[in-house]
Amino acid sequence: MAKNSSRVALLVCSFVLLSACAGDFFGERPANSHYCDNFLLYEMCIQDTDGDGIVEYTYFGESREVFMFREGAEDMLPTDMPLHRCARAMDEELVEVSSRIFYIEEESSYIEKTDIRGALMLKYMARLPEVAACNLRAERAAQEAEL
Repeated sequence: MAKNSSRVALLVCSFVLLSACAGDFFGERPANSHYCDNFLLYEMCIQDTDGDGIVEYTYFGESREVFMFREGAEDMLPTDMPLHRCARAMDEELVEVSSRIFYIEEESSYIEKTDIRGALMLKYMARLPEVAACNLRAERAAQEAEL
C-alpha cells in the first residue's frame, strides 16, 4: 500500500515540476496537430484544428464522438462528429496539459512523453466520476422513457 502511495506521490510531483516548464513548449512551433492514444479502455484523440498548438477538442477514436472541448472553441467542432451526451468543456489546466502533446517530437525524451501521458491520465481519471454519473442518469432516463 505504501509502495503505491509513493508511486502516486512521485507521479504527482513529477507532473508539478515538469508542468512548471510547460511555458517553454509554447514558444516553439507545434510538432503535430492530431494525436491518438489508448487511455483507460478507450482510444482517445486530441485535435488542434487551427494549428496554433492549443487543443480544440478531444474525441473517442472508435465512435468519433467529441467528449471534451475547449471553452470558446465550440464553433471549431467538426459537423460530422457527434457531441457525446456527457461532453464537457475542458478546464484551463486540462487544455494546457492536452496541448503539450502537440509539442512532442520523436527526439523528445521518454520521461517527457511519460509525464504528459501520466498527466492526461490523472486529469481523465479525475473526470471519470462526473462522466459515469452523467451516463447513468442518461441510461435511467432512457429506461424510464421505455416504460
